[in-house]
Amino acid sequence: MKNKVLYIGSKIEKIKSGADQVNKRNQELLESFFSVTYLPFVNGRFSKLYFSANDNYLKCIEERLCSEKYDFVFVQQSLLGRVCQYIKKKYPLIKIIVFFHNIEIQYAQEYMRTKGLRAIPFYLSVLYWEKICCKNADYYITLNRRDSLLLHDIYTRKSDLELPTSFHDIFDMRIASRTKASMENEPVDYLFVGVSFFANIQGVQWFINYVMPKVDGHFHVVGKGMDSVDFKNLTDKIHIHGFVDDLSDYYYRARMVVSPIHVGGGMKTKTGEALMYGKTILGSSEAFEGYEIDERCMILCSTEEDYIRAICNMANDVHLYNTSARQLFLKYYSNDVVRFKMNSFLKSIANEE
Repeated sequence: MKNKVLYIGSKIEKIKSGADQVNKRNQELLESFFSVTYLPFVNGRFSKLYFSANDNYLKCIEERLCSEKYDFVFVQQSLLGRVCQYIKKKYPLIKIIVFFHNIEIQYAQEYMRTKGLRAIPFYLSVLYWEKICCKNADYYITLNRRDSLLLHDIYTRKSDLELPTSFHDIFDMRIASRTKASMENEPVDYLFVGVSFFANIQGVQWFINYVMPKVDGHFHVVGKGMDSVDFKNLTDKIHIHGFVDDLSDYYYRARMVVSPIHVGGGMKTKTGEALMYGKTILGSSEAFEGYEIDERCMILCSTEEDYIRAICNMANDVHLYNTSARQLFLKYYSNDVVRFKMNSFLKSIANEE
């Protein structure tokens, strides 16, 4: 009989962000090994303060744990410290697994530098609840080595598993070949994919301000909420799109992907996605954090001059597909690769029971 897991959060049906992508991957891996029950968040007072772990939600947890025996609780992100604290106090024998999309306090510090004093309440909530999470969890999963080191440095906790961003491989070489042959639609010379959170907005605006005036070609930005951002210095070469159901057409048409992200944590899921589609990526060190680096497809750019130089060097390259990018993805970042790591970890903790 499979071990039973209570998953803190909703089952992901539609991917709208990088976090959704990772959460859905985690859910599929858990389902391949455990019997999983999902507990969606509910409305209630102070939901924002408690990062959805309001009193109503704690009552739902209590009802679920009273009605059925679970071996593990899987907490989908490290801000749910109130959940971890509640479960550990009332059900100390249930093992709690927490997934860190990043070390949230690091993100909160960067956010406060950008937003100033108005970000202090958010910062203090993150500081408190992530610390509580680390005090009460039993197992910690991080995305990469940097986050593992931060987890230890800040909270003196050791990561039990480093599980990088990965994807179900949906690339189709036949479509890629047809796209290359036709190219009837508007050109996508430089593609940025990401939702409208502050680091992405900063990166896109920086690229518009400092790189686009000095290069030829069309820049496409795609992501939930991006079409509502008041970007400055737009021209007819810059195209801002909001959420789209299927990103594949943009990736297939893109000559290269750009990722001028200067702050953040965890791993950038869109870097892995670009590798899946066989794209050359021009990006910052933050964009490549946690990834194996292959200079044949990942070009590190620290300044506007670096981006301009790299774009000019590729001016005569009409290829839309980079074999090295695909090979890197298949070796490290497909779901088939990480499934073995996750299953080995889950098997080891299940055997401890």
